Amino acid sequence: MLMPKHNRMSRRAVLGTALGSVFLAPFLRARRLEAQAARPKRLILAFTPDSHPPEWWPTPGSGPRDFTLNEPLRAFEGLEGHMLFTRRIDHSWSVDNHHEAGMTQLFTGQRFFDNASRYANGPSVDQVLLSETDLRGGTPIASIHLCAAARGGTDKRSIISYSGPGRPMAHQSDPARAFDDIFRDVRFDGSTAGATPTADAAAEARKGIRRSILQGNLDELRKIQSFLGRTEKEKLEAHVAALLELEGRLAGAASGGGDGGVIGGTCERADTSGVNRDDRNADAIVRWARAQIDILVNAFTCDVTRVAGFLMGFSGSHHNGMFGLRASTNNNSWHDNVAHISRTNDSITVGSERMTTRAAFIKFDKLFADQIAYLAHSLAAIPEGDGTMLDNTLIYWGVESGTNHNHSPRDMQYLLIGGERLGIQTGQFLEFPSTQSAHKLHTSVLHAFGYMAPGFGIEPSCGPLAGVVG
Repeated sequence: MLMPKHNRMSRRAVLGTALGSVFLAPFLRARRLEAQAARPKRLILAFTPDSHPPEWWPTPGSGPRDFTLNEPLRAFEGLEGHMLFTRRIDHSWSVDNHHEAGMTQLFTGQRFFDNASRYANGPSVDQVLLSETDLRGGTPIASIHLCAAARGGTDKRSIISYSGPGRPMAHQSDPARAFDDIFRDVRFDGSTAGATPTADAAAEARKGIRRSILQGNLDELRKIQSFLGRTEKEKLEAHVAALLELEGRLAGAASGGGDGGVIGGTCERADTSGVNRDDRNADAIVRWARAQIDILVNAFTCDVTRVAGFLMGFSGSHHNGMFGLRASTNNNSWHDNVAHISRTNDSITVGSERMTTRAAFIKFDKLFADQIAYLAHSLAAIPEGDGTMLDNTLIYWGVESGTNHNHSPRDMQYLLIGGERLGIQTGQFLEFPSTQSAHKLHTSVLHAFGYMAPGFGIEPSCGPLAGVVG
């Protein structure tokens, strides 16, 4: 009786069959796991109203990395190394008093969709990145949009994000409603009973799945070792070492050791109490803003989203009587009686104090800037990997009018905060020798997140701005 002949398959044959797919699959899965395990990228678009006084710009020193913050940005002290100023940035077009034109193109680089709505005729930076990259990272919510001391909804002066032509992203002004909308599927009581797991339990489950896949990869690799020659075995050993290193990082993340986990911070409930949404009272505005910021930061630590918009005030906002402002007319608006005339250094009463209009402008501007600083400091205080959450998050802050509130599209004041791990070249005050288009700055931001667009908005071939991303 003839026995069947057992032919040994060649290495080439093995690697060309389904077993070869087994050999390759672990490496492909490991690559995907590396991407999942990488610390997430995040983006925040931030807005404060009107413009800033000239003192908002830092005092330059001997070079781009030598500058000193002035009074409007005093609350940012300690974060200078995380800030990138770019001066001589212009908007590309204007109409009327530039409030609505500036708001429309602030982060979209677009013209009006139509003159009736004055919405933008295209998407904003954040929504472009969500559609063109993996910025969302599998989170439940693509983006959140919060505001304080603002009208909210889809009012044309309260919109900084657009999903497409004439399609504004509504901004939520009520912290309580924002909290309910964002965290409806998250429980903070530590219980894992019921259909909805806590954010911590869900994160632990994800890590367990990743560890299980990794173990399966290692088992598969051991099975095919006998089919490999010396060169392939050396490559295999290198891949196994990489898998074991990744497994170790995941184990450290699960136990709270090592680099502190993929997502920094603790998923906890934000405090939304004490908010009365009075946009004429400075203390009320601060409480309102900080409740919204706490919600935003908690949305990041719970990893329910990685993209956010935060808006304070609205374009041309007035906040009549704030700080006890008393003008010579019945119109006690900081917009009309402070921002517009701050160049004259006239005297004005703010509360019980007489001061120049320039000093008053700095006082009002600082109120808004302090809240952006609170956001930046909050992120910087959260360890994430071998850095902080701010290192992995870009705050892209802008206003709708040029320096010193002259209804101009010239010398726009954009500030990039954080994002060092994205390649943002922070710790600089870049004063360009000639005017540069804001579209170039937007393009640089796209590049930082991996979308290598040739341009942005109505300048689709403008290219990036030199020195912003490296």
